[in-house]
Amino acid sequence: MNVPSKLTALAARLIGKNWAHESAEELAAALDKQIDQLREANMPEHLAGAASLTSAPAFQPGLVDLRGDIYDAAVYLDALTTSATATGNVDLVDALREAGEAAHELVARLAAAAHATIPAPAVPVTSRVA
Repeated sequence: MNVPSKLTALAARLIGKNWAHESAEELAAALDKQIDQLREANMPEHLAGAASLTSAPAFQPGLVDLRGDIYDAAVYLDALTTSATATGNVDLVDALREAGEAAHELVARLAAAAHATIPAPAVPVTSRVA
């Protein structure tokens, strides 16, 4: 497999060219490698950062930032779906539409998680005198 460097791939994209895997096996290997590299590079940092969160409100800034990142990905998936529709590739359109819907669902779930960082108001307790 002839995989270009990130710089080579970027240069190609800047002049309107792109590079793609030619087989399902190559693509699967690249996707697995991507996850392995991200896990190795980011997991220790994420675990250390999460370990420092000691109260519900401390989670809020990260959740808000993450929601923004995921929303950006969801909008990008919507744009890809629109472009794929023009190609007539029904399988690609369906896969992108499902991915976009999942991303938008994740945006909503992250909003719910962010709201869960706000303490519920105390409910006053009254005693009834008969």
